[in-house]
Amino acid sequence: MSKSKNTNEINKKITIVAKDIPDILFSHERELEWQLKVKGTRDGLQAPYFIAEPGIGKSQINMQVAEAMDRIFIDIRAGNYIPSDVRIPSVDRELNVARYVGNEEFPFLRDGIDPEGRYFIHSDEMGDATGVMHKMMKQVINDNCLGNLKLPINTLHAASANGLAHGCQSERMPFSNANRYVFYHIQPDVDGWMKWLEKIGLYPELYAFMKSNADVPYDYDLTTWDGESNFASFRSLENIGKLFESNYVDTDSNGKRTLKGRPSEDPLFLPRVAGGIGYKAAQSLIAWLEIYETVGSIDKLLSDPDNCTIPSDDTTRWIIACRLVGEATEENVDACMRVAYRLTGKKGFMAAYVAKAIAKTKPTLVSNPAIVKWMKENTLEVCGRG
Repeated sequence: MSKSKNTNEINKKITIVAKDIPDILFSHERELEWQLKVKGTRDGLQAPYFIAEPGIGKSQINMQVAEAMDRIFIDIRAGNYIPSDVRIPSVDRELNVARYVGNEEFPFLRDGIDPEGRYFIHSDEMGDATGVMHKMMKQVINDNCLGNLKLPINTLHAASANGLAHGCQSERMPFSNANRYVFYHIQPDVDGWMKWLEKIGLYPELYAFMKSNADVPYDYDLTTWDGESNFASFRSLENIGKLFESNYVDTDSNGKRTLKGRPSEDPLFLPRVAGGIGYKAAQSLIAWLEIYETVGSIDKLLSDPDNCTIPSDDTTRWIIACRLVGEATEENVDACMRVAYRLTGKKGFMAAYVAKAIAKTKPTLVSNPAIVKWMKENTLEVCGRG
């Protein structure tokens, strides 16, 4: 057996980002289909195994890809199962043999398997699975079966987990199992997540906060973690957006959004936020929120959009952009866009955000001349190629 001169080379990792997951999965599907066509078997196929920090969006992306592939999606949370959930020995006394039967908690035992079906089985939270469960899941992924239960030959398999470095794995994977997979290490992609936030347009305050606090996600030191405090992941930060929308924002019949009082003065706001994203990230949010609340009404800007004074710092400008989206109505959307043009220029990124967010969150304004004008002047941006 040959050995590398540098024993650490086996542990070197090449990273991808979450938006690469669909291309990886389609590549593995093409490999599966090629092998079935040329060799007629699944022998030797490796399944993709995505490793990333919590809250990146692995599971959701796998589900969306399954839909795009027109495959039936089965999500197995391997870390939530114990062996008796999967294979329970039962004795057939007439034939004097033992057989394995499954707990109906297990998806393909509960719902049954269509022999002609196109399945995508996603084995999630693999890192939290016990060693015995790893061996069972190896049979599912490698042999495409569970005991006597055969899966359709064209079933696509993938696995996901949080890594050892993320403090999430209860047991190391058996070394022999590793060669059954192709490992993809996913790094947090703040830019990609921000584009997603902009696209869905649901959380203007969160988006504005993140534009000046891009260093907040995944800023933690696992070696000093106390075992009972939270941290800011993409998942937990989205919940801050939900917190604002459900508890601190009012929307009137015209679609105008206003903040309810001063959230930073709510005695439960800091405990709620710190419990969700950790104290350090919560302090950054509180500092930003105090500026947000100080900016106050933008009525003066809207009353004189071409001559009003525009703040010079980006944090305040993004807060104004957020307010423009929230307060845009049929009557003032033209003024909103004129102020937006002055934030970073007529073709600037803040004007683009304001126009697209208004169109996304307030569809009745899409046909307003002010929005139509921006769209005509920014065709490439509208098509996602700007």
